[in-house]
Amino acid sequence: VTLHFQDITRVAGETIQGHVELNVALAQGDSLEQLRIKFKGTIHSIVAQTGKAAIAYHSTIMLFHTKLPLWSRGAAFPEPGTDTLVFPFEFTLPKKLPPAFHCSATSRSATIGYSLEVVGERAGFYRTSRRIRRLISVVPAASQSQLLAKETLTRGWNGPWREITLEEKVRQGLWWVDRNGNIFLQLTVPDMSSYPIATAIPFKFRVQTETKPMRASDHSVDEPGKRLFPAPPAMSSDVKLILRRRAEIRIPPRTHHVEDEYPLEGSLGDVKRVAAVHQIVEEPEWIPMPGEKDEKGRGVWRRAINFEFTISIPYAPTCSTKILDWHYILRFIVPFPGLGNNLELEVPIHLDPGLACPPPPIGIAGSSTLTYADVLPAGPPPPMLDLPPAYWAGDSQPSDVEERS
Repeated sequence: VTLHFQDITRVAGETIQGHVELNVALAQGDSLEQLRIKFKGTIHSIVAQTGKAAIAYHSTIMLFHTKLPLWSRGAAFPEPGTDTLVFPFEFTLPKKLPPAFHCSATSRSATIGYSLEVVGERAGFYRTSRRIRRLISVVPAASQSQLLAKETLTRGWNGPWREITLEEKVRQGLWWVDRNGNIFLQLTVPDMSSYPIATAIPFKFRVQTETKPMRASDHSVDEPGKRLFPAPPAMSSDVKLILRRRAEIRIPPRTHHVEDEYPLEGSLGDVKRVAAVHQIVEEPEWIPMPGEKDEKGRGVWRRAINFEFTISIPYAPTCSTKILDWHYILRFIVPFPGLGNNLELEVPIHLDPGLACPPPPIGIAGSSTLTYADVLPAGPPPPMLDLPPAYWAGDSQPSDVEERS
């Protein structure tokens, strides 16, 4: 038995197609009696209670479970000169589905899983069925407004921007030492309530610093090998950019959380992609203190660096279900010397789906063109969600008991 099915991200409401090849001669030798294919989607969570009484609590929501017969012994035979039968199949995913997802931590895990499975039932009470299982990546279909938002970003953002700022005082020495400087962070993003996944989103990030008050004659702004504290980052790789995901698993009356962090490669903070970030270093500016008559008096040195870059986030869209939900936070971490001086700017970000549901394949009512499963349209195929290996292993998804009918 051979399954032919294209491994790409599928969209809720899409009609998926493929075919199964059966070598009848080998099937008879293996005592195969029936062949069928199953399509299944579930939300499954597990919370384990440790201690003297170890108990595992499970909660499962069945999203869909469909079985289609393909072949029965004696019902069909190959053409002369071949031993192979080919069975095309198609299945339309429900229109309202949450995205494929997996998270896990000690004593708890949750998965939204989708799969298709070919089952070959064998004769004999002690003979197990032959199974071919394929895990599928599924995302919700984007609405018209979500597709429009993606299009405006893809063409280059020309809309309004929104600023998020953070200002902190820092000390280079111990806590009783007077403050040694100020740091100002400013993030500028497209003014949108949510952002499509797997789409380049433009960002601007500014780091501005001011030294402690001093006389201009006492210190040059940056002596060779010694930069005045607090010095802004020298390059984009000095800043850390992390995507934090916080998931909530609910098995009433219990609620548990799983937090994961992911570096966003190819952008700010990636030492291998410094060239992908456009940076502008501003000339140091001397700011006289209020009341000083001239530049020879006391003042502060102001320095700043600006980064312009894009971020593409290939993770599951933000979602909420009866027993599982999750949201995302962007974390910008700017390191400075001294205990507790690293500045962190956290910005919640709501992620939307970014793919339209493909039209039905030819031969189905309402069809107008071929689906992705048959011939890919112009351009790259839909991106795969960045799902962990545990999802593709399928071990965290509920399995069916051995079926005899």
